[in-house]
Amino acid sequence: MKKVINFIKDEQKSEESPSLVSQSLKTYLEERDSKIKTFFSGKDSLYEEAKQVVIEGGRASASFLQRRLRIGYARAARLLDMLEEKGIVGPGQGAKPREVYGERENDVSQDINEESEW
Repeated sequence: MKKVINFIKDEQKSEESPSLVSQSLKTYLEERDSKIKTFFSGKDSLYEEAKQVVIEGGRASASFLQRRLRIGYARAARLLDMLEEKGIVGPGQGAKPREVYGERENDVSQDINEESEW
């Protein structure tokens, strides 16, 4: 038993100093917190592309975004939530695609052309 205790004590002495361990732990926690804040901040590098895809496609569903943007379900669902929050798409309706409230670019330019003719 004494040999085991001595062995453990010797191993702990040869380990990194406590200040070095606390510094690496602090760095790890800061990096993790930064990633968590980014995740929950509502910022996604694909948001604008997802918005464009949904408006041009005229429908919004997680599977549609997954196929078009080649992303996983979790990210597609999060993008849909962001689009709903911004008023681009309507709320989920079970298995049906969400209603798209944003206008298609072609529709907007067509409306502008029709107004200029008057």
